Amino acid sequence: MNRRKMQVVDHAFALFIEKGIMQTSIQDIIERAGISKGTFYNYFSSKNDCVSAVLEKLRYEARMKRSELQIGKDPSDIHILIEQIAMISQTSQKYGLSALFEEILHSHDKEMKQYVMYHRIIEIGWLADRLVEVYGEKLRRSAFEAAVIFMGIQQHLLFTAKNINQTLDPKDVASTIFLHYMGHIIECLVEKNTSVIDDEKLHVMKGQLMQEEVKQEDILQALDDFACQLRFTKSQAELSAALRYEIDQQPLRESVVNALLKPYVEAFRGSDGYDQSKDIMTMIWRYMRQ
Repeated sequence: MNRRKMQVVDHAFALFIEKGIMQTSIQDIIERAGISKGTFYNYFSSKNDCVSAVLEKLRYEARMKRSELQIGKDPSDIHILIEQIAMISQTSQKYGLSALFEEILHSHDKEMKQYVMYHRIIEIGWLADRLVEVYGEKLRRSAFEAAVIFMGIQQHLLFTAKNINQTLDPKDVASTIFLHYMGHIIECLVEKNTSVIDDEKLHVMKGQLMQEEVKQEDILQALDDFACQLRFTKSQAELSAALRYEIDQQPLRESVVNALLKPYVEAFRGSDGYDQSKDIMTMIWRYMRQ
């Protein structure tokens, strides 16, 4: 993003904070940034495109700040993670980002809602990866749910404190949750298998938000590559061949494909190919819904 476009993004962000996204017009942004309408459309195809650029800038800045806190440090040090979380919370409070995101999610603009959902999935994914670094690979399968639980507890503690006029330091809140609660929650997720989020549906949703259009040949190639990379059991090979046959048909028999998908993924559960089978399932779901 060039320097001039970045300045326009900064002006737009300031207006979104002051007036709200829905109340800010393209003309408002043009006047605040001191540019022509032609220049605005040179940079953005629409106001939504400008909102997307703001969210991208916020993600980039958060990523850089988190990285700075972690450079040269032990990634498994929980106190570094607490510092990173506190920094994110302080930034969110400073700019009122939560209110901004809530405004979008309560709007009727599907495109902007998708931008926010994408932003949140990226942030939850970052925390999930950091939780694995702190608590170990045993958490990998339930890390996303652990991140959701942490963020839910944190959000409602801060929200409640604000509404009773109590001032809480985000770092103290993060410390309390991590040092007193998360260990017990993670033990339940890992040892007692208490997860409630459907891992396969989550995988599909993430794919819908984060991937481009899927073509028939993409799926066929993915199935072929998978078959070459892994030695299939008889059941895995039969289901893979059946799925490939159906995907290759025109018109697509969606009811047959749907009937095959769950047993196909289940055939790989517990094996090295499980995550890849879920990726293929996600591709197929997206292909059928395009």
